[in-house]
Amino acid sequence: MRETEIKSIIDMDTYERVDKAFAWESVKEQENHYYTDAASLLREKRVMVRVRVVDDTAKIQVKVHKNDNSPLQICDESEFETDGAPEVIDADTAKKITGMDVGELRRMGSSVTLRKTFTHNGSELCLDRTTYFEKTDYEVEMEYSDKMSAELLMKLNSLGVMFDKKSVGKFSRFLEEYLKNRG
Repeated sequence: MRETEIKSIIDMDTYERVDKAFAWESVKEQENHYYTDAASLLREKRVMVRVRVVDDTAKIQVKVHKNDNSPLQICDESEFETDGAPEVIDADTAKKITGMDVGELRRMGSSVTLRKTFTHNGSELCLDRTTYFEKTDYEVEMEYSDKMSAELLMKLNSLGVMFDKKSVGKFSRFLEEYLKNRG
């Protein structure tokens, strides 16, 4: 499945403004458990592997990032059923889900996201508060298939949300803190 979205990292005040401005259709907590290979081939190829757990349902998700240095993020995404978030994904399963011979994948850690969603004119607005290690950050994502809702974009801009910087996804932010905490 192809995923197209724009993202913006926001501060807590902007998060609260956006939170109050919409009648959220869904509010869910999700855990993201991130995995890496010993040689960092996944990172080199811009492939992210995680197990996402929502409402006691776990799925392995693999995202292959197609572009860089833009607020627009385009990824090919695959999902696979799983029973939970293991410490190790064996080499055979890793090859099956990534299409690459990377050996086994080890769990690096996890983050917890409170995600609020609202849909308008074919666009899904996601407001996220994510906690990992000792850090909490805030993000707005707008996912769409054909065309982004201009009305939704204008409302977000009026609330102080700008999509004018490089998109930095949850895994990249997690990885930065992971590397800081390991060193």
